[in-house]
Amino acid sequence: SSGIKQSTGEIKERWDFWDMKDGEKDNQLTFDNFYKGFMAPYFGCYRCEDSQMGLKALDMDADGQVDWFEFKTYLVWAGRQYPNISTEQELLDKAFRFGLIPAMKDAIDDERRARN
Repeated sequence: SSGIKQSTGEIKERWDFWDMKDGEKDNQLTFDNFYKGFMAPYFGCYRCEDSQMGLKALDMDADGQVDWFEFKTYLVWAGRQYPNISTEQELLDKAFRFGLIPAMKDAIDDERRARN
């Protein structure tokens, strides 16, 4: 829907702001900048194990950064699952609460099982 496209565009503008923090607009955010720009409302602290493992779960290509296309996958998914989304914040909430966080929890559980 047009509301989801607009919301995704607004999120991309915020992404681009954080993307320039390292001096290079390359569609990749450091874990630190992704946490500050997007993840902080959903995870209590950057250095906590769950946050770090969650960031690693998002880093699908294991390059130590979160790529826009890795993140956008969850935004598109949330928009398809919840087509009545009308704001940027609502799209982020749905993407994190029902897409990213469950995927992160799965990755965290897998990592813990692998350790034991």
